Amino acid sequence: MIWSIYLMLGQNMWWKDNPKLNFNDEAWEKILESCKKNGLNQIVLDVGEGLQYKTRPELAREGAWSYERAKAETLRCREMGIELIPKLNFSATHHLWLGDYGRMMSTPIYYQVCKELIGEVYEAFDHPRYIHIGMDEEGDPQFFKMLPMVHYRQGELIWHDLRYLIETVKELGATPWIWGDMCVYNPEEFRKHIPCDDVVLQPWIYYAVRREHFTPCMAKPRWESIKAEEGVDYVEEAHIWQVMTNEGVRAMNDGYLTVPTPSNWGDNEFCHDDVVEHFINNNKSGKLLGFMTAPWKRTSFDTANHYGDTSRTHFDFIIDSIEQLAAARDKFAK
Repeated sequence: MIWSIYLMLGQNMWWKDNPKLNFNDEAWEKILESCKKNGLNQIVLDVGEGLQYKTRPELAREGAWSYERAKAETLRCREMGIELIPKLNFSATHHLWLGDYGRMMSTPIYYQVCKELIGEVYEAFDHPRYIHIGMDEEGDPQFFKMLPMVHYRQGELIWHDLRYLIETVKELGATPWIWGDMCVYNPEEFRKHIPCDDVVLQPWIYYAVRREHFTPCMAKPRWESIKAEEGVDYVEEAHIWQVMTNEGVRAMNDGYLTVPTPSNWGDNEFCHDDVVEHFINNNKSGKLLGFMTAPWKRTSFDTANHYGDTSRTHFDFIIDSIEQLAAARDKFAK
């Protein structure tokens, strides 16, 4: 079973274009040690601008890994019992790392660039069995209001582009892996366009599943705006996340290979336990591949300004998430 963590090499997935990588080698070493110690067997690494691409060298930032380092890290992780999986996010809300090509979305040159970059990470990371292509929060109107976007996909175009990216990965011999958003929020359209055996699906639940474990959320500005406009209290807000839980279980039992993802991002101490227990207990199809924790922090020792709390570093959050996932595994999966 997969026991994985999401980590960042590149960080230009949002609206701030960082001129160089904020990736600390010492933090990386200590995180690898913690993964091994706690029995995690996979890292999904958000590559973005963090690789010295041969076909599009202008996308790399200062500190980007060479092909040689990417392969060496892949082999070293493998020796430690850890599978290193590359991730490139092609969502319209998370593709700042693509530079000008992100503004050319759904054009022939865009498709060519995507194909080249997917092929490059496949080679650099020594032919991984999975390639994560992101696609979270695609189609979310709240994000389209918040982010400085030129355009985004609508209608059939979003399914056309997703199919293109999926087929590009499959042609290499790898399995495409995507976030669960497009399935969760458009379940029938998703099933019509994306067959069960085409992808690994990743629903993310960052708060508790059990109602008695709901706590006030460290909410994003968009949730704060919903509260202000609609008077949503924190219990009702937490119920919003149950949509991802319920649709994730439904997709799993419909036959989609599934990797549910809890997190310490929402500061709910029950999240990992609840998500692991819930999906294991409701797995009727045998399509549960495992779990991934997503702390959403940089691979560094920098202080993390977590909604005003500056008492913890990015590294602290990452180690805490590893330990929480391992503890949930030991309670519910052994």
